Amino acid sequence: MMPLTRRMPAYFAPLVVILAFVAFLTFSLVRLFQVEQDMRSNVSDNMLWVITQAQVASHRLDEAVNRRALGDETTRPDLRFDVLTSRLVLLDAGPQQRYLAGLGFDGDIAAAFEQLDAIEPLLERVRPGAIDVSDRIHGTLEPMMRQLNRIANAVMIEEWESTGARLDEHRNSTLQVIASVVGIMLSGVVLVVLLLSALRQRANAQRALARHRNELENEVERRTRDLDAERQRLAAAIETAPDGFAAFDTRGRLALTNPQLAELLPISATSLARGRPLASILQDIRELARPEETQCDTLGTALNGSLQCDMEILGQGWRQMMIRQTDDGGHVLRVADITRYKKAALSLESALRRERGVSDFYRSFAATVSHQFRTPLAVIDSGLQRLLRRGDQMTPEDRQQRYTRLRDAVAHMTRLVESALTAARLDGGQVEASTAPCDLAAIVQQVCQLQEETAGTRRITLELADSPPMIVVCDRALVEQILANLVSNALKYSAPDAPITVRLDHDSAHATCTVQDRGIGIPEEDLPLLFERFFRSRNVAATPGIGLGLNIARHLARFQHGDITVASREGEGTRFTLTLPLAAGGAEP
Repeated sequence: MMPLTRRMPAYFAPLVVILAFVAFLTFSLVRLFQVEQDMRSNVSDNMLWVITQAQVASHRLDEAVNRRALGDETTRPDLRFDVLTSRLVLLDAGPQQRYLAGLGFDGDIAAAFEQLDAIEPLLERVRPGAIDVSDRIHGTLEPMMRQLNRIANAVMIEEWESTGARLDEHRNSTLQVIASVVGIMLSGVVLVVLLLSALRQRANAQRALARHRNELENEVERRTRDLDAERQRLAAAIETAPDGFAAFDTRGRLALTNPQLAELLPISATSLARGRPLASILQDIRELARPEETQCDTLGTALNGSLQCDMEILGQGWRQMMIRQTDDGGHVLRVADITRYKKAALSLESALRRERGVSDFYRSFAATVSHQFRTPLAVIDSGLQRLLRRGDQMTPEDRQQRYTRLRDAVAHMTRLVESALTAARLDGGQVEASTAPCDLAAIVQQVCQLQEETAGTRRITLELADSPPMIVVCDRALVEQILANLVSNALKYSAPDAPITVRLDHDSAHATCTVQDRGIGIPEEDLPLLFERFFRSRNVAATPGIGLGLNIARHLARFQHGDITVASREGEGTRFTLTLPLAAGGAEP
């Protein structure tokens, strides 16, 4: 359950005590300053002295006048008059005037000045024996002296009262200062207590920290022992594992390997030196593998930085390499010998491929038979039926013509069967090329001769760029089949008297055999589809054929790392070019 109130910070109580300490100290200083200022501004004491001096000056003036009237020449009434005037002027100026006005005597000082104005002309007439003048001056001074006496009494009473009030105020201020001092002392005591408590808590925290540090050191030591034991068990397992292992740190540097890795990968000891980068070791491994068989061309760009591939080591068999990224950013490389499994997989794949080839062979053969054999069979059946029904009525020339037509149908059907079988064997992967160095010029000469004998014509012209021989790498039987198809097509799709040109040439790497006719040509829109199976151009619909010859010829050429290209213009003729790789030093000048 959550507490209802939030726990106060540790520094809250000391802060409050310090604020109280500062408040008490500030209050004490303010009160002491106020008392000191009040003691400095004591206007009533000055006022009592001024009133007393004015009262004394009036009595001395009266005394000096009487003594002069009695014959004392040494007295100076005019001087006493001036002193009394100065005392009254002092009472009528500044704070003294405001003080007397506050007591209600502001008009009495003005009356005193009027009385002085009345006395001043009489002073000149004061002579020894002038008793009447002295009495007149005394009569004028007497009210003034009584009034000054009343003012002095009132000032004295006011001074007593203000003095008592100040004493009370000073006493209160003193008590307040004493209370503030007590508060300061209590604040200091609280601060000392808090300081001692903080020191005690700090000591307890240090002891707890030391105890926790000891426990942590013991726990770290225990876990270190466990990790060392686990590391030793892991190292023992890696050392005895049949696969090769290598561990790389977070910087991609080699940190650990087992002996099996060097046995599975025939690389030098320096390649597996501690501290080598992972990329360099992978490059060394790639150099051991066959380029066409390895999948380990890159380290891999997966999010987890992993890689898995199979590779064939020359003379060693197949190896599987796996790289996995660890949680701390390092990598672990594992190499396993998978030669036995790879051979089994390759055997199984070959068996499946042969089975698929057989299935495709029968399927293609059945489709070809059902599609292309109906016409020759119908011709044979029709011809035989007519011979059976009307054979006795036919002349020997008619019967011979019928026999020739039936033989042509049988020959056409034989060619269909051979073409269908060849196409099916190609589909099933059952055609193998036994390549060897052969003289292309000799093969071309033999094919041209056989085609001329079969067609009963002498219109094939053979052109050789260089003097024979021209050695190429090929399967002689397959090349003879390709050239027979190209030359027979040139004879079939050209006029009986149109010449056929067969030209041999070569460059630095390949030999070419070009078959050029001047026949009906091929429409431009049919050229991209010319080598498709069962495709026939629209301008040869009347000429016998099934559309397999060129397809087979191109497949056989490419099967020997060669090719067949075509160039044609409708109504002008067609040029087929067979390209085959030259043997080393195959074209002799």
